[in-house]
Formats: sequence, C-alpha cells, structure tokens
Amino acid sequence: MNSTHSGSWWRYLKGYHWLVFILAACGWMFDTMDQQLFTASRADAMKELLPTVGEAARYSAGSWVTTIFIIGWAIGGLIFGVLGDRWGRAKTMAVTIILYAAFTGLSGLATSEFSLALGRCLADVGITFTPYHFFAIGRFLTGLGVGGEFAVGAALVAEVMPENARAGALGMMQALSAVGNLFGAWLLGVIVPMWGWQGLYFVGTFPALIGVMVMFKMHEPEKWVKARAAALANPGDKSKQFGSVKDLFGHPTWRRNALVGIALAVAGVLGLWGAGFWSSDLIKSIIPTMTQEDKVRYEQLVSASPAEQVAIIQGMDEQQQKQFKNLRINLEIKPRIEESKALTEPLMASEVEMIKQLIPRGMDESSKTRLRSKALMLQQTGAFFGMYFFVIAASRIGRRATFLGAMIMGWIAVGLVFLTFKEAYQIWYLWPFLGFATQVPFGGYAVYLPELFPTRLRSTGISFCYNVGRFITAAGVLMLGSLAVALDGKTAFAGFRIAAVLIASSYIIGIVALIWAPETVNKPLPEED
Repeated sequence: MNSTHSGSWWRYLKGYHWLVFILAACGWMFDTMDQQLFTASRADAMKELLPTVGEAARYSAGSWVTTIFIIGWAIGGLIFGVLGDRWGRAKTMAVTIILYAAFTGLSGLATSEFSLALGRCLADVGITFTPYHFFAIGRFLTGLGVGGEFAVGAALVAEVMPENARAGALGMMQALSAVGNLFGAWLLGVIVPMWGWQGLYFVGTFPALIGVMVMFKMHEPEKWVKARAAALANPGDKSKQFGSVKDLFGHPTWRRNALVGIALAVAGVLGLWGAGFWSSDLIKSIIPTMTQEDKVRYEQLVSASPAEQVAIIQGMDEQQQKQFKNLRINLEIKPRIEESKALTEPLMASEVEMIKQLIPRGMDESSKTRLRSKALMLQQTGAFFGMYFFVIAASRIGRRATFLGAMIMGWIAVGLVFLTFKEAYQIWYLWPFLGFATQVPFGGYAVYLPELFPTRLRSTGISFCYNVGRFITAAGVLMLGSLAVALDGKTAFAGFRIAAVLIASSYIIGIVALIWAPETVNKPLPEED
C-alpha cells in the first residue's frame, strides 16, 4: 500500500507510533478548541468588554482582537518552527501546548478584579488600560503557543509514521482538529449560560496536561536525530544548517515550494478566518434578540399608527430603546433610518414589513446562544469530513487537483452562507457545507506541506508556509471590520455580509499558486541527497 493511500493506514502503526499520533493529535485538537472558544465567544466578549459602543464598532473591535491573535499566532509559529528543527520536535511541541493553555486562562481574567486593578495602576502613570486591552494581550500571548504547535506536530508525525501510514495519519490528525472545534462549540452552549464567556477560557487551561505528557513520554524522531547527528559531526559545513531561513529561501527548489505553500495557506486561512469563522457572528446579527415581551411590544408597534408608534418607542425603558435602536438601524432594507432618528421617527413601510418578518424569528439570548452552539457543531462536523476528504481525493487525483477543487468550493460556500442565511433552520444544511468546504484545504496543509521540505528544514518550512500567510491573513481580518463599516447601508445586505464575501476572494490566490505547485503524490519525503 502506498503512503498516499487513504485506506487502513492504522494497520501499519505499532505501539510507539500510536503514542505519537495520539499525543500530537490531542495537542492539535485542543489547540483548535482554543481557537473555537475564541471565535464562538468573541461577540459575547466584545459586548461585555465594550458595553457603550454600537454593533458595527464591536465588529471592528472584534476584528482587531482577531488580528492581534493571528499576529501572535504567526510570530509564535515562526519562532517555534525554527526551534522545532534546531531544538527538537517533541520538546518544542510540549512548550507550545503549555504556553497556549496557560494564556488562554489569562484571557478569561479580562473582567476580573486583577485586570481592573492593573488598569487603575497604569492609569496613575497616564496609561489607558481597559479589560479590552487585557483581553487582547491575553489573545496575543495565547497565539504564540497556538501558532507554534502545528508545524512541529506535523513534522513529528510525518517523520515518525511508517511510509505507508504517513498521509493517512497526517490527514486524520488534521481532521481531528474539527473534534476540538466541535468540543469548543459544544462548550459555548453549556458553559456560557452558566458562567459566561470567561468560563470558556478557564476550561481552556486543561490541555496543559497534554504538554506535560509530551515532555515526559515522547522522544525525538529517529530521522531528525540521525540528520542532526550528521550535521554535528561536520561542524565546519555551514551549507546545510538546521532551521535556517536563509537556506529555505536560498535554494531554488525549497524557495519555490515555500512560496507556493505560503500562497496556498494565505488563500485557505484568509477564507476561513476572514470569513468562515465569522459564522457565529452572522447568526448573532441576523437572528434578532427578542423575549416574548419584546415580541408583544413589536406586534403592537407594527400595528399602530405613525403617531402611536412614536409614543410606544418613547415609552420604552432605556434598555428596550437601546435594543430597538440596534434592531432598527441594522434592518436589511434600503434606504435605512439614520441612527440619530431611530428613536424619534415613526416606522417606514419597509421597516414595518421587515419587523413583521423578524418577530417569528426572534429568540431570547439563551436560545440564540444554543442556536450558535448547534450551528458551530454542525460546521465542525462538516469540517471533519472535509479535512479527511482531502486525504482520500489527493491519493486518487493528486494534491494539485484536490487543492483546486477545495479553493473553488470554499469560495462558493462563503458566498452561499453569508448572502442567503435568514432563518434559523438553515443552519442544518448551510453550516455543514461551510465547514466541509472551507476546511478541505487544511487537510491539504497537513499532508502536503511536510512533503515540500527536507528534514533539516521541514518544521521551518511548514511554519513559514502556515504562519507567514497568517501575517497577510491578519491584515485581511482587520479589513473585514473596516469593510463592514464602509459597506453598511450601501446595499440591502448588512455590510458585514458583503465584506465577508469580498474577503473570501482570497481563494483566487491559491488557485493561481497551483500553477507552480509540485505534485508529490506517490513520492517519499524529500531529502537533499
């Protein structure tokens, strides 16, 4: 059986192979759980951390925190990717897991007395430091560990697994990351109603135990040990250094492979983080928050005369007026009411019709949180099958053709979800497709990137592809918030929806890069000799 086949690859694994696979898969699975905890709770966190700003400003603030997180991810990935080649795969992976687990817990302290006391101390010396800033710093530090884990884990599994099991094991390791996301989505519905979004981050500290096990139970791959020993035996030869960024881009083959890998990563990561991972925010913005009392009030409102409408609006308490104002200015109609007039003007005919449609869709906050949790679980179920689908397809039609199909499918999925979602029941078919289509390329990153570089540059190469792309992705995510604000009110669709579809055009970058991508199907891991 060839290493690229997707069949019973697990039959080739012995005892230690299983230990490596399980620990590496758990490390990556809980890594992605951490990401899911953040993306699922981002809207809730922004609402509590920034209670006085509007919906569009919260999207922008959420974009900034996401960008900061991804920048930390990229920096950590580059640092630990090089360390993985120089210091060793297992030791580096243990450090990254402990790092992201510890600082996930720190993020949950953003609204604690510790954070507030720190803010007061810094205010005494003229520095503004709010819980929002504390949260952003926690996310950056978490990103350092999150970013470093994938490259060293993928290199470790690629080098330890038998040749006949390599592609299958890497694909399954990546597919299991969806289980981490699935678990994170489930925790949203369980933890947030009881302990708030902060509770999610405290739960996120437990993967540190996996890091401790890696540190004490796992040793370095024999392939890396032999290559490292050969290099140390010839210290005068500076032409083949481990973890050398200069060598990665100095050799024409490795440089081409690195540039192709970076372009593929930019396309998929930007499509997922710039658009696909905002699906929870999409639900929060489209499904209106309404208690049963709110529904009765809005039924009276849309049935009243213009003069009576103004009286009903003026008779609302402060919280009810704030909720109604947000509802009114975010209605997907054109033209829209000006924000300054939302509490003083009667409803336009188009607003009456839209609110009539929204009343049956309205949910209280707890029900909406459970809906988001369910949707994210459906998305990650699709993601599991999407990532493993790459392994199956790539073994039959090749890596390049599978990547091409994945990029096209991801682009279609984002547009379909963000432009057609209106009703809660649509999560049952839109969200699994979104998860499947946007995550197929990620199965490819696990399988394909280790096949592009030699042992001494493997962790560094994977890291550069996956994480240099994240710097570009960080800018794209930041652009989402700005685009959402700029496009809001320009069409009947919320600016947030149009911005997500535009960001997803990044898949074109991956499609173009495939022109220069080498085909690695049915080939062993490359070595320079």
